[in-house]
Amino acid sequence: MALTPVTTVGLVIALTGFALLDRTRRALAGPAPSASGGPGPTDLREHAWKWAIPACLLVVVAAEGNSLASIGWRVAPPAVFAGQVGIGFLLLAGLNLLSAPLWARVGDGGDSLAAGIGSFASLSLPERLFVAFTAGATEETAFHGYAVERLLALTGSAPVAGGIAFLAFTVGHGGSTWDRHAVLRISQPALVMTLLYLWFRSLPVLIAIHALNDAAGLALAERFAGSVEQTPDADRDEATADGRGEPNGGHASGEDVRGSPASDDEAAALEWLRSE
Repeated sequence: MALTPVTTVGLVIALTGFALLDRTRRALAGPAPSASGGPGPTDLREHAWKWAIPACLLVVVAAEGNSLASIGWRVAPPAVFAGQVGIGFLLLAGLNLLSAPLWARVGDGGDSLAAGIGSFASLSLPERLFVAFTAGATEETAFHGYAVERLLALTGSAPVAGGIAFLAFTVGHGGSTWDRHAVLRISQPALVMTLLYLWFRSLPVLIAIHALNDAAGLALAERFAGSVEQTPDADRDEATADGRGEPNGGHASGEDVRGSPASDDEAAALEWLRSE
């Protein structure tokens, strides 16, 4: 396959479209205010706009003269589809669980990831399911369905195609919801999802796995809401030096103090996230 101008545009959209869309949105509207300095409550419109990326890619695919099969839209029989989704979800969830104690010793130990998950607590359950499905459908279509398939056709190398898609997938999650610590931890499921796509080569399967994984996490958003107050690294180090091992001298956001009933639930949520 030769690299054409149309495919070049498609790769730019697939690999950088979400980051450009997020920067444009923030430049026009500004970041959502947050009293704690962490991610503010989620605005559902931020996620609805993500559908613009696969919409543009469908136009690109049509301009290329290709079919949906060229971006991984391959639907297996129901039994095979269900089996692949089940295997993928169990691998993704199982590796997350097994690696959680190691990640708890890296960066901020999962505090920023918990804060990011907690920012979805303001949404209703149907809205969170919409966010989960949107993430699965839009991100998998861009980073794996289009990017991996086109890069495979151009380079003939699965490691090159998968590596570029993985890096774009990981870096593309940086923004107002996920900081650098959270993005570092997101790199693991990003790598697993890339490998699963190279294994199954089925966009519907990867959309289902991604959506199920996100739905499982977002369903627990209340457990993480307000559990972590984002602080500068110096403050975090000072709190740890005091012997408490918690930012801001052990205080959660707001007026709750760890040890109160509400804060006990938040601490339990963080322990669950870290598999402690």
